[in-house]
Amino acid sequence: MPARHHYEQRTNVPIFSGRDIYIYRVPIIHGVYKNLISILIDQSNRLPFNGIRALLRSGLFAAIGRSKRLALLCILLFAVVTADGQNINRPMVNRLLSQLQRSKADSSRIRTLIELGKFHVYKPGESRVDLDSALGYLRQARKLSDSLHSLVLQHEVESMFIIAEMEGGDSRQGQSRFLRLIQDCRRTNDRAGEANARLRMGIWLRNIDADYHPVITQFQQAAALYGAINQRDKAVQALREIAITHLYRGKLDSAEAELKDVLRRYQSIGYPNLHYTYDNLAEINRLKGNFDQALYYSLLCIDSMRKTGDTLSAAAFYGDLARIYVDIGDHQKGVEWYQKSLTQWRKEKLPNFALYNTAGFLVKDLIQQRKPREALHLFRNLVAEIPTNTFIQKACVAQNLAYCYEALHNYPLAEQYYKETLYWYAKNKMDFEASQQAEEDIGVFYFNQKRFREAKDHLTKALNFLPQKNAFATLRDIHYKLFQVDSAQGNYLEAIRQFRLHKSMNDSLFNELKSKQIASLQIQYDTRTKEQNIDLLTKKSELQQAALKRGETARNAIIAGALLLAGLLGVSYNQYRLKQRNNQLLQAKQLEINQKNESLQHVLIEKEALLEEKEWMLKEIHHRVKNNLQVITSLLNAQSDFLQDPAALAAIRESQNRVHVMALIHQKLYQSDQLDQVDMAYYIDQIVAYLLESFDSRSSVEALLNVSPIALEVGLATPLGLIINEAVTNSLKYAFPQNRRGRISITLSERPQNTYQLTIGDNGVGLPADLNIHQSDTLGLTMIQGLSRQIGGQLSIDDDGGVQIILSFSTTKKAGQSAQVLA
Repeated sequence: MPARHHYEQRTNVPIFSGRDIYIYRVPIIHGVYKNLISILIDQSNRLPFNGIRALLRSGLFAAIGRSKRLALLCILLFAVVTADGQNINRPMVNRLLSQLQRSKADSSRIRTLIELGKFHVYKPGESRVDLDSALGYLRQARKLSDSLHSLVLQHEVESMFIIAEMEGGDSRQGQSRFLRLIQDCRRTNDRAGEANARLRMGIWLRNIDADYHPVITQFQQAAALYGAINQRDKAVQALREIAITHLYRGKLDSAEAELKDVLRRYQSIGYPNLHYTYDNLAEINRLKGNFDQALYYSLLCIDSMRKTGDTLSAAAFYGDLARIYVDIGDHQKGVEWYQKSLTQWRKEKLPNFALYNTAGFLVKDLIQQRKPREALHLFRNLVAEIPTNTFIQKACVAQNLAYCYEALHNYPLAEQYYKETLYWYAKNKMDFEASQQAEEDIGVFYFNQKRFREAKDHLTKALNFLPQKNAFATLRDIHYKLFQVDSAQGNYLEAIRQFRLHKSMNDSLFNELKSKQIASLQIQYDTRTKEQNIDLLTKKSELQQAALKRGETARNAIIAGALLLAGLLGVSYNQYRLKQRNNQLLQAKQLEINQKNESLQHVLIEKEALLEEKEWMLKEIHHRVKNNLQVITSLLNAQSDFLQDPAALAAIRESQNRVHVMALIHQKLYQSDQLDQVDMAYYIDQIVAYLLESFDSRSSVEALLNVSPIALEVGLATPLGLIINEAVTNSLKYAFPQNRRGRISITLSERPQNTYQLTIGDNGVGLPADLNIHQSDTLGLTMIQGLSRQIGGQLSIDDDGGVQIILSFSTTKKAGQSAQVLA
């Protein structure tokens, strides 16, 4: 069975991330709301991130009662919170178990079972009991999903079964089941299920396979699938996993550029949980030695976490910030943040590498204070409270015990623990900072023992840990220690070289500009923190003063009330008699008003019914038009069965593509709340994806889409879609002969004064030399020119390094205006 501790990479060492666990933050609601919530949970995975607001404004949300709206809102908020795939802790598991006992045999129970299965699959450690528990929950989920005939949940359960099976050691069988799952998702058009399966497979492969190419391929395909179904937050999540993969590989520049792009994408869709991406960027800059940027992103991470209230990964974030403070020399702040981190980790009550690693820094601090026995006591109590269960945890424990015994001058026992540390890290086969630190530590230990040959051997090994993958500050320190060893051995030329390297790195890390930036960042953060504390104290003082004023006011009111009470009692009887007479008059008036209100209410109900009927009729019209166009497609497909001529078959297929382009418009309209506007980004993406699939060009032709968020009327969107269809079809047919690889790009952007520009290009072989664009009688080019004239656009076609079609048009121009065609 492969080492299950590989999953610990996502929750412990700061440079490891990419969690694949989701959280249910709201209890499952039963009784009269069960059916509604089950339906919403089933459909929530298909909603785009920004589509939640539209659903809340829809007729369904308005029609249900107040309590049901609250249940729906909880579920939708839950979908937003969990989009990042955060980890799951023990209190959440306890809540899931409680929900499981109360739940009925519906989709909500299936999802609870899946979450419990995930927890035991991804829990750090190699215990077979955990894997058996996971399989038990997943079997229950599969049985229930089969009985409910829920295809989406069946695929979800199967993807987790595959991960559990490979986690149990049967990688070949798991891969075979994965391929069958992908085929079934494609057969049933479950793109979300395929994307989820590929995302999980990529994360699993990344933790066990040194070859990252299959990993990145899975993430890229997942991102494309999420984008095709408009799940933009999940598409960005898949792109973030690619960046994290490059981070694991040590490609820090690529990872940083990709993460910055991920950050921009998240911000563009209003995604709130940016702290995970900030933390990744902070870690990259720490490794590169850019401490000013590392501190900047780490402080942004803490601020974002506090603003969103998502403190699930607070322990990891605190530890990452502490490490940065230690590296820049602010030891006191480093210790403060490490203490916060350890407090958070201990609340989890789960063995975790980061738990022991964080405690190790506090152990070193106690040793520096000449308190080695307290350090040893702290660490032994921690291990007794939370025992280890993976190789890297055992390595970290041995590493910190070695520090303690070296400080206690028990050198034989310290050396024994140092060697045990190297043994466990080697057994784990992981090349990362902690194992590098172990080689450096034992090298320093041998240097202090004046065993210079052994010291140099281990320090040299520490220096050879893929320099581009490790912290710049660590490499600086190793060079300085090698300088000391070479000096002690009399290797002065090598010692000078090592010192120069150390000095150069140190100057790069701490130049005057970076030091000022770090100080400025710290001042800004401290200022914000103080302002927040002052605001809290001010509010508290205001509340206290308000309470005192209310007490004084109440006392005065009691005195005044006592004085007025006697007078009020005197007039109360007369007022009572007057009220009786007035009440009789008011009752008569109220009866008349109620009758008029009932009449008005009937009129309003009739009007609302007419409006709703009109809306449904429009949707039905679009639905029927779409169905009729699909009938035409089916007739063309049936006709192609009787044709042998390749040219005729190609013409039939192109006609089917044109009909599909028009059908997409009506399908989008009857599914949307806006019956006269077409989302061009979604529309163009669907056209291109369909054509690539139709021509079987997904593997050879890359589509680059840069479409602004533009909504156009149906009369304008339809000819634009047909123009794109013709242009992309021509590129796929003629631009890349003999299956050569190529690229098709489409850009749609808004220009001033209600004008737009559509650009369609490829990097293919270009137009034939003898083709006259103005006199061509080809159907595709004729349609492009005719449709351009129909919308009153200006068309230009360029044949330089491929074909580029540029169409400028305006929403204010009337159809039928002539289009100018330029070669």
